[in-house]
Amino acid sequence: MAYSVVRLDNVKAAYTGHIFSVKAPEELQNGFVGHLGGFVNGEREVRTLEKPTTASISQKGLVLIAHSPINYDESTMASASEQNYKIEAGEVVRAYELHEYDIFSVTKEGIDLIGADAGVGNYVVAKDGSFKLKEVATPAGTEAFVGKIIAQEAVGTTTVVGANGAVGRVLEYVVIEVIKNVK
Repeated sequence: MAYSVVRLDNVKAAYTGHIFSVKAPEELQNGFVGHLGGFVNGEREVRTLEKPTTASISQKGLVLIAHSPINYDESTMASASEQNYKIEAGEVVRAYELHEYDIFSVTKEGIDLIGADAGVGNYVVAKDGSFKLKEVATPAGTEAFVGKIIAQEAVGTTTVVGANGAVGRVLEYVVIEVIKNVK
């Protein structure tokens, strides 16, 4: 199973904004989003990450999960791929504050797409009951977070190696510009 991969193309929080430490309530992937919650009991720097719900989608903005992918299994080259990195439940990870005009990219595995590919010009919003973003043709206008899909990029290469097939990997990123993120 391939997990989603994230890029912080032009995210203000990587330079001058807030990077929060959040505790994953369940297994997560880089590129997932959630609402920033209160402090974990007994902690003063670690917050909870809340899953978007129908009620919260119109009231709370989102933070972006983008944690350093560390895989300790180096037995094969495939083990080192970021597509094999997942965040275990209970792990403390980085969550980036998102601002208007920020640009980030998530591979297609991290977004519920309308079709097989992302539609440039479509939008992404929080998905009810999920840490994934959801592609929509037009936002309802009541969402606290709205991102616009500005491109889809394939990064990587494959090489045909005869009878064994192909090696290498191509990551298909969906590039998103933040249009609105209410705090």
